[in-house]
Amino acid sequence: MNTTIDYLPYLFQGVYYSVGLGALSFACAALVGLFLAVIRDKASFVGKSLINTYVSVFRAMPELLTILLTYYGSVALSHYTGLPELSPFAAALLAFSVQIGSYACQIFSDAYRALPRGLMEAAHAIGMPEYLVNFRIAIPLMLRLAAPSLGNLLLVVIKLTAISSAIGVVELTRRAQIVAGATHDPLTVFGYAAVIYLVVLAVLTFLQRRLETAKQI
Repeated sequence: MNTTIDYLPYLFQGVYYSVGLGALSFACAALVGLFLAVIRDKASFVGKSLINTYVSVFRAMPELLTILLTYYGSVALSHYTGLPELSPFAAALLAFSVQIGSYACQIFSDAYRALPRGLMEAAHAIGMPEYLVNFRIAIPLMLRLAAPSLGNLLLVVIKLTAISSAIGVVELTRRAQIVAGATHDPLTVFGYAAVIYLVVLAVLTFLQRRLETAKQI
């Protein structure tokens, strides 16, 4: 009979799914949030209202509910239209990207409001097109100002990947559930999973602080 130790390689494989799903979701969410934050200030009343509604709705929704609605919504859509349904991984990626994008939008919006207005006005005064002002001035400064909050958001997303096990994504938490069922030793198994999460997040936190220190230098 296999012991819990024998399943450790299987548990470690789940780290790739957890970190991979978290990193991809974070990257997509950051792009969504950055795009919406940039256009939010210049958007029409209707555009601003739609963006504000999106941010308000998804910041209020529980992440688990968003994942369940995305996955089972794709199943229902496939049943009625014949379109292929989303895999659990794809559904989790889409749900996280959309929901975390609302948080990223707020972070980037705060960074946008903190930009020096004189610098932006000077760029417009010399005839620089709006897209160049954004790409050369606004976005680089926004990324710099938002970096600490974005680093914390990445850590949150990595932890949130655990709830994707509810739709069958075989990441670290789901693998721990499987191993606990096989060994009948859930306390030890979930203890190992907790330690693995702590190590991964400690490494990411260390890298985040090193990047912030390098920027200050």
